[in-house]
Amino acid sequence: MAEEKVQRRLAAILAADIAGYSRLMGEDDVATVRDLKGHQAAVLPLIGEFGGRIIDTAGDGILAEFPSAVGAVECATRLQEVMRERNRDNPEGRRMQFRVGINLGDVIHDEARIYGDGINVAARLENIAEPGGICISEDVYRQIRDKLDVPCRDLGAKELKNIARPVHVYALGARTPGAAWRRKLSFRLRPIVVLAMVLALIAAAAPFLWKGLRKPVEAPAATLAVLPFANQSGDAKRDYFSDGITEDIINALGRFSGIRVSAYNAVRTYKGRNPSREDIRRDLDVRYVVQGSVRQAEDRVRVGVELSDAVKGTLLWSERYEGSGNEVFEIQDRVAKDVAGVLAVKLTALEQHRVASKPPERMEAYDLVLRARELLRSAERARNREARALLAQALQLSPNYAEAWAALAAGEMQRALFGWIEDPGEAVRRAEDAAARALAVDDPGANARALGVLGSLHTFTGKFDTALVEADRAIELNPSDASAYSLRGGVLMWTGRIAESIAASETARRYDPRLSSEGVFNLAFAYYLAGRYRESLEALETTLRAEPDLVFLQAVRAAAAAQLRQTDDAHRAAEQVRRLDPFFKVELFGTRLVNAEQRAKAQEGLRKAGL
Repeated sequence: MAEEKVQRRLAAILAADIAGYSRLMGEDDVATVRDLKGHQAAVLPLIGEFGGRIIDTAGDGILAEFPSAVGAVECATRLQEVMRERNRDNPEGRRMQFRVGINLGDVIHDEARIYGDGINVAARLENIAEPGGICISEDVYRQIRDKLDVPCRDLGAKELKNIARPVHVYALGARTPGAAWRRKLSFRLRPIVVLAMVLALIAAAAPFLWKGLRKPVEAPAATLAVLPFANQSGDAKRDYFSDGITEDIINALGRFSGIRVSAYNAVRTYKGRNPSREDIRRDLDVRYVVQGSVRQAEDRVRVGVELSDAVKGTLLWSERYEGSGNEVFEIQDRVAKDVAGVLAVKLTALEQHRVASKPPERMEAYDLVLRARELLRSAERARNREARALLAQALQLSPNYAEAWAALAAGEMQRALFGWIEDPGEAVRRAEDAAARALAVDDPGANARALGVLGSLHTFTGKFDTALVEADRAIELNPSDASAYSLRGGVLMWTGRIAESIAASETARRYDPRLSSEGVFNLAFAYYLAGRYRESLEALETTLRAEPDLVFLQAVRAAAAAQLRQTDDAHRAAEQVRRLDPFFKVELFGTRLVNAEQRAKAQEGLRKAGL
């Protein structure tokens, strides 16, 4: 059998993390996570603006690659400028400062990730950078020295941990309007003065450098997929129960900052199948896989779980849990914490609390909620009606059951969006009330669901600022919530913050490669508005192949193809739009966009396509 050819390329690697992040989390983890999300929203879009690609954003870290060393350094310099501005009014003890390392090296790559020693060198350079500083390798320095006006300080050859040979390192200074003048003046100074200045700078930086050298490298987030648990109850009609437990375990694991878990929607396709580990790695880009089974008999529940390494194909851990029906929540809690323990993921006190869901007063209510959630997955009016009836029963049994209120909010929102009620405004009010009832109970899982519903409702009604707050709150509760990231991407798109929108929607796609049609629209339309027409078409391709009758996706396809002068494809998509919606009006497309220029751009592409 022929050996698979290794794909290589030269890339500039940027690695960054927050100095003192562990201390900040120890002091106030809630505020730290909130501040980190805000900073990431401001700096992550810079990577795309300077031609880079985000590889990972685990925890407080950023890993990105650039086709150009100049682009990587310009991005890092701008990132530090943005962070200095954001930190200006913060107390010194609560300031978040990135340390950045950049290396130019050969990397091995596949469709989604890159590998190689070049990445490790960038990470080690980041370790020795000062808080707020940038360290680059000599290879990067050669590429930028005659192209960028950024002060450079030669730190000499450095022994870096686990790197075979010493690396010559340069530290970049802050870029200011007078930087070029000061650099030219320094060359006129007498050598002894220059030497004294260099020694003074090194002495001042020594505490930071020593602190950076001592800091252990924080492990990246463990990437994980939980495949649908097998129903071993002997009754196929009980599939909703094993599926519901799978989804609840996914949501519990998603609330750990040290784990990146694929969304339930992304793994549903594996139900009843026996996929190979290569398929799972390719489709979901994960390192670890959780599989299991659920057996329910009379008042007993038995859950078997095993954790495997998808790269090595080895079984890492397995366990069997058994208890009475009302202990199912304790079992889910134990599964999530045991998996985290095997993966050596450190949990904060807040995360320890967040994993646990609040059980209902009556366990029959849990069964009713799982049945209702399964019905609501399909956008059908009759199933929506049945689901709401089941939820009404659940709330009669357990009036303070947060998960039931969150599911009811989703059901009422569905009625409003699809027009299954004479007065959609009444359904919106009912959904908001149900979400508020869910939020009144301290149940992180249900709270995240309810916030997602509220965010969607506020987007639907044009309250974009409020919708963004709800999306961010949902992400704070569950950092792996693909739907919340997708919601955030949509809100940012409508408000004209396109680069941030793309970053949020791409994050959603990492957690759920099978995004909903709305999530695909958010990403493809944002790419279009950014002028990234080919990426727009690529984002649409898989969904339109499976569901060609989605009129708004066909409209984006027509506009993007027209802008690329792919006339035949644009006309075919335009014909599909006319067939699906004979009353389609170009002047109404994109009217929710706040930015008038972006509205004009959206409609311009459609007219070029012949609509």
